[in-house]
Amino acid sequence: MRQRVVRVALVAASVALVLLAIPLAVVIRTSFFADERGELERDAMATAIRVSPDFTAGDPVELPPGRSEGQIGLYDTTLRLRAGTGPGTADPATRRALAGTVVQQSADNELVSAVPVSQDERVIGVVRAAVTTRSVWNRTLAAWAALLATALIALGVAILVARRQARALTAPLEALSHTSQAIAAGDLSARAASCAIPEIDQVATAHNLMVHQLTQLLQHERDFTANASHQLRTP
Repeated sequence: MRQRVVRVALVAASVALVLLAIPLAVVIRTSFFADERGELERDAMATAIRVSPDFTAGDPVELPPGRSEGQIGLYDTTLRLRAGTGPGTADPATRRALAGTVVQQSADNELVSAVPVSQDERVIGVVRAAVTTRSVWNRTLAAWAALLATALIALGVAILVARRQARALTAPLEALSHTSQAIAAGDLSARAASCAIPEIDQVATAHNLMVHQLTQLLQHERDFTANASHQLRTP
């Protein structure tokens, strides 16, 4: 019975962890990619603000240093890379940003955010910030590994608690079984002890009452037999 109680508790804990871990893993992935897109957009906007309109006249452009795992580049209206890092020719996201809107795109294993650079309500270039999806997946997998480790620790704790509870539940029943065996062996003075579990205490009380009544019945039979033997021996 003890193993069965542990098995049931283990199955219940496993189902609960799976139902909790799978949605949480999806939320972690979605959150990481959303945060990365937001950070790319902030980097691109901060760079676009610092771009001087004079770059259209051929002046050199100094872009702020980007993140080590990402790219940030400035493109002119001819879709050529003028400064920073990135593909030599503008990608589709950068082309769409020339229309004056911020564009975010996932393509070719990259997350791309393109922000237009404007002067006098006229688009004069586009800042493109990009990062590989591999770096985001690496962080996501690290978070998933931490989640899995936490789930395994929780499962281990659940097993320990289940074993302790199974021991607490089965110990009174084992004691009741030993008491019944002692009574069957002839020890009519044996009685089941109470515990802190009401249901098992109820069974123990009923068992003790049954033994008490059987003891009284046997005593009455012995008294009757002794009295009958005495009467038969008396002339």
